[in-house]
Amino acid sequence: MIEPNGDIGAGSASGSSSSSSSSSSSKRSASPPAISALPDVESVHPCTAPTAINVPEDHGRAAHVEIKHGGEPRKGKERDLGQEEKRETAGEGEGGLDEQEQENQTDAEVASMPLEEAVEEWWELKMVWCGTTYDLRVGGNDMVYDFRNLIHGLTRVPPARQKLIGLSKGKLPPEADPLRFATLGIKKGCKFTMIGTPEELSFKDPKDVFLPEVLDDFDVTYASHPAGISGKKRRALPPADDPRNKRKVTEIVKTRPITVMSEPRPGKRLLVLDLDYTLVDTKPLLAGSLPSEECARPGMHEFLEAVYPHYDIVIWSQTHWSWLETKLVELGVIGGPRNYKVCFVADRTTMFPIFSQKNGQPYKHEVKPLAYFWSSFPHWSPKNTIHIDDLSRNFALNPGEGLKIRAFNAAGTFEGMQDSELAKLSQYVVADHAGQLLHLAANVEDFTEADHTRWKHVLQALQPPQ
Repeated sequence: MIEPNGDIGAGSASGSSSSSSSSSSSKRSASPPAISALPDVESVHPCTAPTAINVPEDHGRAAHVEIKHGGEPRKGKERDLGQEEKRETAGEGEGGLDEQEQENQTDAEVASMPLEEAVEEWWELKMVWCGTTYDLRVGGNDMVYDFRNLIHGLTRVPPARQKLIGLSKGKLPPEADPLRFATLGIKKGCKFTMIGTPEELSFKDPKDVFLPEVLDDFDVTYASHPAGISGKKRRALPPADDPRNKRKVTEIVKTRPITVMSEPRPGKRLLVLDLDYTLVDTKPLLAGSLPSEECARPGMHEFLEAVYPHYDIVIWSQTHWSWLETKLVELGVIGGPRNYKVCFVADRTTMFPIFSQKNGQPYKHEVKPLAYFWSSFPHWSPKNTIHIDDLSRNFALNPGEGLKIRAFNAAGTFEGMQDSELAKLSQYVVADHAGQLLHLAANVEDFTEADHTRWKHVLQALQPPQ
């Protein structure tokens, strides 16, 4: 965990790393000058073993998970589900797949990143920047990505602008981010120099400032009860058991306190709801191309009112709070006259990236750890929590609690107005049209016994015979 000296200021909060550090010199009087160009360092430094850093093509076989929507991630803000909808309907009918099977089918494999050390070691390093020396503590199972972000949190120098001299032979390329730190051959006690310009002193194009996040909808599905696979030297664990990921969750819990908007009620279960493309069509909402109420998924308020007697509601969005608060007020989700209350809201700062492998190559995506809520409210646990999202990859640390819903990106269209996903979901978690309690709210005491990946099959089985 990061523990910067007080001289550095608030910048440390943004560097969510698995490592720890402290400053060990006098306060710097001025910010460093901008660096225009630097020569590459090609010689072997005393900190490094005499082997160059290579990004391996295959980190080993490991616990398998599944990728949905094959192919490369789509770029930009567009979430074109038209082709996905065609695939969903193309298989219907004789010999075809039903809707649930269409959503669950896979066409690629992903593996967990293997651990470098079963018994983790730690590296005590010294970094010099702008006349100040920092003591860094890095775990062997931390990623190079975490190491760069530790430095970013202390100095405000973005990873892309960090020039590390005396740490390794040559540069640490961006492709090294998914490598475990223990694989780099860095000697313990190494002292190195970092050169770079803090982001607040760097030129930024005004049109690129304060833009909403670009959401990537390439999806990954993790097994509900994955088993780690051991090799001769390295072993892979499910993401929830990876010591690096556990440290990241602990850091978020410590650095991002929950702001309670409505106190949790005794005896109520926890319903965690994604906002983006689950409850609302995010693109026109953030762009302002449609009125906020028209961006809401049909039946959104009715669904929230139906679940509120049985669940405390938490909203979790991949956007930042500066956008999130305003949009939730405009939607009437908070501060409105409806018969439900939101317990609290979490934004992107409570998420962090994890690393897996796809076709032998590193694959990075962010996750939503439910332990962030459970640690502050221990009456909630896997036994009474459901997490609903349009991206299964967000369930990586808690796959058994995840329920995937079809993405909503058709606001303002006839197809969008016909969307009935929330009405179906209400039947699964609460009640049918006649007001009779169904399935989870009445019949399942321990949610870990439920298979949410088949929630639509459950609804079909509960329908009365024709």
